[in-house]
Amino acid sequence: MEKIGDLYEAYIKEQMNFPDLAYFYNAIPRTYSDALDHANSRPEIQINAVKMKKLKQILVEYHEKLGLLTSATRKNISKLDGGVVLAGQQATIFGGSGIIGNKISAIVNVSDASKSKGRYLVPVFLINTHDSIQPEITTIHLPNNQSSISKAINLPDAIEGVIANTITSDDYEWMAENLSIIKNIFSEFKSSVSKDKTKLFLEKVEHVISFLRETYRSSSDLGEWVTLIWGIQANILNDWGVVFFPTSHPEIRKLSLDGYIPFLQLRSDYIEEFNKATKKIEDLGYKPTTAAKNGDYSPFFYKCPEDHYRITLSCEEIEDVLYFEGKCPIDKKEHSFSVNKNDIDFSVFSENLYPRLDTNQALLQTIIPTYIRISGPGEINYAAQVIPSTRKLGFQFPLYVKYARMLYNTPWIEALGKDPTLSTYTILTPEFFSILGSLAKARRKSDKLFLVQKSRDLANYVDNKRLEIKEVKDKPTSSIERFKSWQFGMYDEKHQWQEVSWPWFVMAVVTGLTDNIASYRRFYSPDTPIGGIGFINSML
Repeated sequence: MEKIGDLYEAYIKEQMNFPDLAYFYNAIPRTYSDALDHANSRPEIQINAVKMKKLKQILVEYHEKLGLLTSATRKNISKLDGGVVLAGQQATIFGGSGIIGNKISAIVNVSDASKSKGRYLVPVFLINTHDSIQPEITTIHLPNNQSSISKAINLPDAIEGVIANTITSDDYEWMAENLSIIKNIFSEFKSSVSKDKTKLFLEKVEHVISFLRETYRSSSDLGEWVTLIWGIQANILNDWGVVFFPTSHPEIRKLSLDGYIPFLQLRSDYIEEFNKATKKIEDLGYKPTTAAKNGDYSPFFYKCPEDHYRITLSCEEIEDVLYFEGKCPIDKKEHSFSVNKNDIDFSVFSENLYPRLDTNQALLQTIIPTYIRISGPGEINYAAQVIPSTRKLGFQFPLYVKYARMLYNTPWIEALGKDPTLSTYTILTPEFFSILGSLAKARRKSDKLFLVQKSRDLANYVDNKRLEIKEVKDKPTSSIERFKSWQFGMYDEKHQWQEVSWPWFVMAVVTGLTDNIASYRRFYSPDTPIGGIGFINSML
């Protein structure tokens, strides 16, 4: 185990001792139902009524503009002040990876289960476009029929470091060119599809291509494009009433500005507690996600007014005045301003302030009462440093609940798995399908103990196969390397999970658009263990 998140998961799966658990995470539930019980036992989070009214109005208008304001969505927006279950992801071209469908399904699972628990939690999904442009946002990778090496699609001319909300969706020539590439890639896989299903497969591919094209044409920027891709699937095709939350919306950012005040007034206390949490993690033998904070820490980034670069600021405190400064590497201009801790006024530069990773959730807590946050391993690791330090400032953070890692099947994976040379490595064995059958039975019968046992069996089975196959090395065109790439997303040394490596529509061309995220939703139930590994036996 290298990260504290490994201990988080071991506590759930193996009841391993976890020193200072309450300090790092407040609590770690073992099932989604447990998470709701923990959330309901915590104090009510009060939100300023004027802010909440304004936020609801903004979100109604946003969903209405995009054609996503269903009656279920409108109803959920009206209930935001009662409580929220939250997840989010940075906006990525073509809608990002399958992990987004997984997270949306997980928050809907929690929301549905909360109806019988006394405090209804609205499912809210953050579309994060306040991050700076980086390859993870402007590049997707697609599986390659001939090799384990992925085929990449990039957004040209995107300047790294500039805020992602500047990416517009109006390059129709680029879009047409890359949709053609995507179509050709899937056409190469049709040889793995049985002849009686080939026509259906190609129809589903064409449906996905049309969907990507029309959502792009109906949006004005990257954030809207991603919102349409997932909003249509969640709220139009499935009527789940998910509230999509545009983090870069200027009016929403204004509403949350007061969240910076404790970070400024108690800056030294925050730095001290953050570094204390970091030291505790190191003393337990784990590697912190980020380094300890220096004395020049600033709780926000500053957007360059000229080129929208996200500038990292340094801060110097003299008596009760905080002096901020930073330099834009594009236009080389110096930017500086000061804030009096006793009379904080953001009005002059509010448009230019953007949250850091460690301040983002705290700011959200001032405008949406989040009791549960569905998270991945990165967020789980980082939360152990942020929760104690923000607690010092008076913030009540949500419970961090880890979603299940998901794998899925495709016709080309299934066909390749029949190669005799892969018999030792394929996960698609009678033992595997027996575990899946038992898991489905436990879910249908609401047999909690059996569900926990079989969930653990599935996770152990898949993880053992993953670790075993990871060590095998061969040429990229070999069956074993292609299987590693297609089934586990191991197209390079850094990637090892299918749903993170490949874009969401790789599974959707098999399930169809209507059943894409619904396939994830069927995996979850109130008694599903936190974390672990799941499998979607997607079929044409």
